[in-house]
Amino acid sequence: MVGNTENYVMSDYEYDISQAQKAHIDGFVLNMAPEAVGFKLFLSFDYAGQGPWHKQDVIDMLDIYADSPSYFRHSTGQPLVSTFEGPKQSDDWVEIKERTEAFFMPSWSSLGAKRAMKKGTADGLSSWGAWPEGPNAISEEIDASYVDFLGKDASGKPRPYMMPVSPWFYTNLPGYNKNWLWRGDSLWFNRWNHVWDMEPEYVQIISWNDYGESHHIGPVNDRAIVAFETGRAPFNYALGLPHDAWRMLLPFVIDTYKAGKTSFTKEGLTVWYRLNPGRACSSGGTVGKHRCLGSGRRRSG
Repeated sequence: MVGNTENYVMSDYEYDISQAQKAHIDGFVLNMAPEAVGFKLFLSFDYAGQGPWHKQDVIDMLDIYADSPSYFRHSTGQPLVSTFEGPKQSDDWVEIKERTEAFFMPSWSSLGAKRAMKKGTADGLSSWGAWPEGPNAISEEIDASYVDFLGKDASGKPRPYMMPVSPWFYTNLPGYNKNWLWRGDSLWFNRWNHVWDMEPEYVQIISWNDYGESHHIGPVNDRAIVAFETGRAPFNYALGLPHDAWRMLLPFVIDTYKAGKTSFTKEGLTVWYRLNPGRACSSGGTVGKHRCLGSGRRRSG
């Protein structure tokens, strides 16, 4: 999240990138990065946070960044571009693609894969369905629907799918009207098994530094936790609770995803746990979200 880095200095970016590379992560969905370290980036335009982007602003951003050696390109050689929501502006992308030659893979999860493809502008799709519904374990059902409705392009090749992987989700930011959780438990382990099974074209880890939603796998940076202040959080639930161990096994799982196999020189174990019994205190008004990005809710236990 670029919004969390407004107080960063260059060394903060360099440190984050070095830690991601150690975990065998290929790139960030960002709009800036050094060109010298072999790390890639691509732009994802958030149409939900503060409203839709203007078409010309998107074109201008791509004109600035897409020619950088660090910008990630699809196998066709086109610069990869995504969005977070924004399906009502889908027609804008006809001109954006013509003027920038972008390969467009939006996340229009509010529509689902079938309706998203009917818009007629996406070259592939990203999904935000990284968490299960209610108390259930996550399955590959949503991912399979994306692969099914993406189908094949004019050349007969399967259109690419960007599969989401996330360790868990908890947010308590009343300033943004957010106070809910999704089931985590063994989610980090289960989703990587799903990745191995489905072998998608791309995998997006959600997230590196979204501390306000608790699914960060990057190191906690004191200069990047402004969300707890702007979101009027009742307490800071990132400080003192590092998630760094989630990166420990990433070289193994990522290399296995890419090559189908990998080698390792030592064994390890990553464990996460509650600090207190689940019913030792009140819920604090936290509810369990019923559907990904939907409005249905369940009381948390």
